Amino acid sequence: AMSARYDVVIRNGWIVDGTRFPRYRADIGIRDGVIAKIGTIAPADAARVLDAEGLIVAPGFVDLHTHYDAQIHWDPYCSNSGENGVTTVIAGNCGFAFAPCKEADRDRYMLMMENTEQVPYQHMKTMLPWTWETFPQWLAHLRALKKGVNMMMLMPINPLLCYVMGTDAAKSRRPTADEMAEMKRLIHEAMDAGAAGLGVSLLGNDNSHTDYDGSSMPSDVMHRDDIVELASVLGERDEGFIQVLAQLGNHRETDVIERIAEVSRRPVLLNIFVTTDLMPDFHRPHLEWLSAVNARGLRIYGQTFAQRGFSEFNVLEFNINDHIPEWRQISRLHDKAEKKRLIADPAHRARMRASYDPMVLSFGSGPLEVITVSSVGDAPELQKYVNRSLGEIAAEEGKHVIDVLFDISLATDLAADFRTPSPVGTDPHRTAELLLHPQTLAGTSDGGAHMRFFSGGHWPTELLIWLVRETGVISLEEMHYRLSYQPARIAGLGGRGALLEGMAADIVVYDFDALWMKTEKYDLRFDFPGGDWRRYTPTEGYRWILCNGAVTHENGHPTGVTPGSFLGLRPLTGWAA
Repeated sequence: AMSARYDVVIRNGWIVDGTRFPRYRADIGIRDGVIAKIGTIAPADAARVLDAEGLIVAPGFVDLHTHYDAQIHWDPYCSNSGENGVTTVIAGNCGFAFAPCKEADRDRYMLMMENTEQVPYQHMKTMLPWTWETFPQWLAHLRALKKGVNMMMLMPINPLLCYVMGTDAAKSRRPTADEMAEMKRLIHEAMDAGAAGLGVSLLGNDNSHTDYDGSSMPSDVMHRDDIVELASVLGERDEGFIQVLAQLGNHRETDVIERIAEVSRRPVLLNIFVTTDLMPDFHRPHLEWLSAVNARGLRIYGQTFAQRGFSEFNVLEFNINDHIPEWRQISRLHDKAEKKRLIADPAHRARMRASYDPMVLSFGSGPLEVITVSSVGDAPELQKYVNRSLGEIAAEEGKHVIDVLFDISLATDLAADFRTPSPVGTDPHRTAELLLHPQTLAGTSDGGAHMRFFSGGHWPTELLIWLVRETGVISLEEMHYRLSYQPARIAGLGGRGALLEGMAADIVVYDFDALWMKTEKYDLRFDFPGGDWRRYTPTEGYRWILCNGAVTHENGHPTGVTPGSFLGLRPLTGWAA
């Protein structure tokens, strides 16, 4: 018998191709992982037919901001991104990762990753084989891993500084001329081996992502001239992009961003752009600045956090307020008994009450007054607090909110859960204003990080439900451009991000009206190494997700195939597998 002309045909769907082109009905024929034909295709020409009648067919989503560097070792689909239509993840963000690394520093790197991104040390200790030292060896290791999504990797600046200078030196002095030359050589080497660019955080001492001992991470305190010099390597090469976390709360370092963009002449992704309900105009000057720098020819893009995320936390695992010294003192204690002692200490409580400022907290947990009690374990006398805000309880009992939070925590042996309201704005019109700026990007999942109090891989699902279906403030065509083609172009993902003939068959097929996500509370899933738990956002509505032409998820469930590739930078025209 003659073999079928196409491996898979998606029939009768509404194609939203990612380029902002109006939706249309057609069939898509896939051969060897690539879209071979869009048009009318006879079912007989297909080895497998997916009937997409009444469904939306769109390009797989590109998630520029993830921390799946560890999780990819035990979860090829990078949950909860993979089941929400994400077919390409970029890791190595914010300057945290596992290479280059000397053998003696492996534990130190894992402790850094545990404290900055809340990836449990035990998972890394169990699952990372540590068969690499250099960045090219790390990339070779990633290429060999079975993947259900495509992956790109940025070279992180913290490991680079630690590798060349040593961790303590990297935090206390500037590199010598020889050390600087060596770091630049290593960036060239990493880019030659397939790195997508550089990832770094530049937040001084204001970063809630701190080192294991409570001190700031090396890149946060590095001299700004040195990061500009490292970024110049990408200018020499004329390739790659740079992700920079330099805007959080009231901390903004726009001058260094402009200098990085000037010297590299490459796309610079600046985190993080948000709206906030507390300050309706907060985002507007940031957008005006973005317009102004791009008018000068600098390629700077604002990475948004636009989904209405929330944290659900217990005090034992919590360190999102580490930009505040008194909170950092609690989170840097890694022994539960010591932590309880400090939380109970009247002198420490007094310092926390004295320094309490809801506005400073608004860029971490949010003001304590509006945080609600989510669960109190099995303490019957505390059940009356569930679903009530700390502010209400404080008013009723004549206590400070700090005392309410810590008294309930201590009474439950630190097991009580608290839920924050969305730290980002909940007004769809302001969110649309943010997302429709020509130089902003949709995002951010932070996938693979913070799994004890956050779950964000569902962000494309939430943006489609909230901003397209429920409020109509953004069109479906525009949203799919923001979810796929725009980020793919900025990341140098040639041949991906749109449904066009000759492009890779990374495709989501979903029922627009049936998209659903759980909003009131996270589920707990016990699917991490050793049966460990994480918080999880359940969603529904995706019929099929394809990566490189193979179906990786059907009706929300992984199929077991792992067609994902490690992706290097590619020219934007043409596609060669």
